[in-house]
Amino acid sequence: MSMTSWRTAECAAFGWAVDGEDYFRAVRESMDRAEREIIIVGWDIDSRVELIRDDGDPRYPSPLRETLESLVDKKRALRVYVLSWDFALMYAMERELMPARSFDWQDSDRLHFQLDGQHATGASHHQKMVIIDGALAYCGGFDLTKHRWDSRRHTADDERRTDPDGKAYGPFHDVQAIVTGEPAASLRTLASERWEHATGEALPDAAAGKRLWPGEIQVRASNATTAIVRTSSDAEGGTDVDEVERSYLELIERARHSIYIENQYFTSETIATALAERLAGDDCPEIVLVLPAETSGWLEQATMDVLRNRALKKIRGADDQDRLRVVSPVADELGDTPITVHAKVMVVDNRWLRIGSANLSGRSMGLDSECDLIVEDEDAALALCADLLAEHLGAGCDRRLEKLEPQLDETEQTVLEPFAKIADLEKPVSMPAWPDGEQASTDDADDEMHTPVAGWAFLALVAVVAGFWIYLAVQGSGEDFDLRALLGMLRDAASHPLAPFIAVPAFVLGSLVVTPVTGMIAVCALLFDPWTASVVGITGTLASTVVNHWIGGHFGRVIEKRIPDRIFERINAIAKSSDIWSLAGLRLIPVAPFTVINVILGVSGVRLREFLLGTLVGMGPGIVLICMSVDRARAALAGESVFDPWIVAVIAAAGITLIGMRAWQQRR
Repeated sequence: MSMTSWRTAECAAFGWAVDGEDYFRAVRESMDRAEREIIIVGWDIDSRVELIRDDGDPRYPSPLRETLESLVDKKRALRVYVLSWDFALMYAMERELMPARSFDWQDSDRLHFQLDGQHATGASHHQKMVIIDGALAYCGGFDLTKHRWDSRRHTADDERRTDPDGKAYGPFHDVQAIVTGEPAASLRTLASERWEHATGEALPDAAAGKRLWPGEIQVRASNATTAIVRTSSDAEGGTDVDEVERSYLELIERARHSIYIENQYFTSETIATALAERLAGDDCPEIVLVLPAETSGWLEQATMDVLRNRALKKIRGADDQDRLRVVSPVADELGDTPITVHAKVMVVDNRWLRIGSANLSGRSMGLDSECDLIVEDEDAALALCADLLAEHLGAGCDRRLEKLEPQLDETEQTVLEPFAKIADLEKPVSMPAWPDGEQASTDDADDEMHTPVAGWAFLALVAVVAGFWIYLAVQGSGEDFDLRALLGMLRDAASHPLAPFIAVPAFVLGSLVVTPVTGMIAVCALLFDPWTASVVGITGTLASTVVNHWIGGHFGRVIEKRIPDRIFERINAIAKSSDIWSLAGLRLIPVAPFTVINVILGVSGVRLREFLLGTLVGMGPGIVLICMSVDRARAALAGESVFDPWIVAVIAAAGITLIGMRAWQQRR
């Protein structure tokens, strides 16, 4: 198999586990048989997750943390390493809030837990692996966390499908690969590299142990060529490794008869374009996409589903030969409850099969850390496809695959798409080009200036708090959630006369963690009417400027050492004259984040009065434009009339003013 990959080798044995009951039981058995080392790597890992749900099993109960501690107590040579992504605040309501404390292994020399936040801004660690003694490895879409366990029947009344708090959740479908031999050793190397990057310390060398194949998992291939492909990004805004994307494109190009795909998301423009090109060709293979009927949660439905609709429109438009099927698994007994498809699977020509962590999303192609296995074996590929279709089509039950239709109307699609792209970043968040077109140097870490994660986290915290409040309100009302209800609730929450006065200090607080000021202004536009939002946005921006300028003036020496010389010198050069128009130019054509400019000018001794006037001149029209435009988008989503002659006139005037001022400043 000649294909883009990190490493390619023959496996000793290869197989898979479909759905949580089989996977969790297999992992529990493999942990029991481990002698020297257990490594767990995940996007999310919950210490409380129950691995065995059958109370007739002698290993029941088996919560993850207690299981690992018990095994280490019994086996004096065994060491355990657990590495979980140090998650963003927006996921705080979905996870253990303090996982490091939950595992609480600081005093053990053989039990180790680490949160991994060593990644590019905006990225996540999405790889999902369990490696036993360097000899057997699990790799795929499963994390050892809550809301993942389910049986293959996906029944409506399965009392075992509950989270650690005893709350029931919906049916869940996923697939995990199991491999032994050299590929397993390579996955151990990959996990070790991640551990060293996160902790600064390498894992102890360990020779591969004996084969530990789980008894209830069928071996589907032996001595089959197995490729490992990855995605990772670097902090400078580029993609270090894009093997996942390139191998997807190669498999799509190689397909002659059929492409079968299961995936949680389908938002990648690159993959959609490749599939559309094959569908438009004379040698088009049959293509089947199995996707969830809808993603979980209103936020994903307003972002990833929007991008999915765009991608599906592209490939459906190219399907002149009726070779495409886009479907979702459903079951009559579940009613309107969808089966969550979380798998990341591909089978091509019943020759190649692929199981891994990578979604068909922009993030998985170029931003998040990912790992997939690609195996070339006709018997295994055919068996995997048959195994999955047998489950989805019922095998004697009332299950089937139904055609997937868009869930959003055209207006919602058009309005939400620009915001949705933020959720599916393809590259890390980094500084833009300098005004003269010169890129910031990345040769030295001290010459970088990325927007700190804390700023984005502040906006995420606002979203979490608002989302939690809305969730409680909807639960209390007993009504179904919809986007219009959300917008109405936001406005109702901000209708108190004191709300604008609370928003201004929130601007100041956000600026202290370098929150993007345009994001805070946009939030104002959703909360208040456009006229109030404009006043609050301008007032909050000026108040933040005052506080940041004061900090720069009083802590100048400390701050100056922490700001890259290139940025400091450039802003100083522009601000030397301290005239209002030069300072306005820094706002119109910024060379650093809002807060950084404020602080540097405080360090430089620029007079506050001129700086405030320059800020008002430079940012005032833009703030008004954002508030008015976002309000009209909100009106469209809320079903209100979009055309308001006064607002439209102000949008036009602010836009013309902003364009004219920016052009003039560029000439200056």
